[in-house]
Amino acid sequence: MLEIYHTQDGTRIAFRLYRRARKNLILRIETAHVLSISVPPRFSMQSLQTWLRANEAVVLRYWRKAQQMPSAQTWLGLPEKLWYQGVLYPIRRDGCIQSIQWCMHQGFAVPENHHADADYQAAAALHVWLKQAAQASLLPRLHAWADNLALTPAGVGLSSAKTFWGVCRARTGIRLNWRLIGAPDWVVDYVCIHELCHLPHPNHSLAFWALVRTHTPHVDAAKDWLKTHGPDLFQLDAVVISKR
Repeated sequence: MLEIYHTQDGTRIAFRLYRRARKNLILRIETAHVLSISVPPRFSMQSLQTWLRANEAVVLRYWRKAQQMPSAQTWLGLPEKLWYQGVLYPIRRDGCIQSIQWCMHQGFAVPENHHADADYQAAAALHVWLKQAAQASLLPRLHAWADNLALTPAGVGLSSAKTFWGVCRARTGIRLNWRLIGAPDWVVDYVCIHELCHLPHPNHSLAFWALVRTHTPHVDAAKDWLKTHGPDLFQLDAVVISKR
């Protein structure tokens, strides 16, 4: 559902409404011209308007950041830089290689091609590379924290969610968003601990947050990092999705 919100200074903001959130409202950049807001199924439009007015500064910040992004419908170029394990690395083309290469000091190198789909192929290859890196890095970290906290989920895995960094369910276990491979280790640790603490506390009660804060001092800083840089972790999606 596409809606229009007018701010106090007259800015016209388009957002797409999803009724997928369990409890908290989730704001995301969907394209260069549309924000997405996920709300609980029975959340009223009047309540949403109240929330938008109360959080107008945040909404405007997301909107201005969206305006700086290329359109997902027309842009097929690669970004100049890419987040990986908390560092913003450059992406360069190299005519001497055949596959994605990564070096801590030089960033990402992608094969140099000159045909029309070169950017798409490079972006798709980076997409696959990062997912494989997430599989190798994020899940062992989640297992380590599960052992540390003596909490055992029914299973662990990765997700491609658009609105959650992690999810914990009693029957299926914990799923981490694979895009967290772009975040610093201490942010990944926070998400792992957050989801594991949902095993004894399947809510966001005071007891839940007390347990989370017992195991990590980075709760507020991690939330801030994800709010600030989280949309950037989805930037390759615009390239790959636009070509499908």
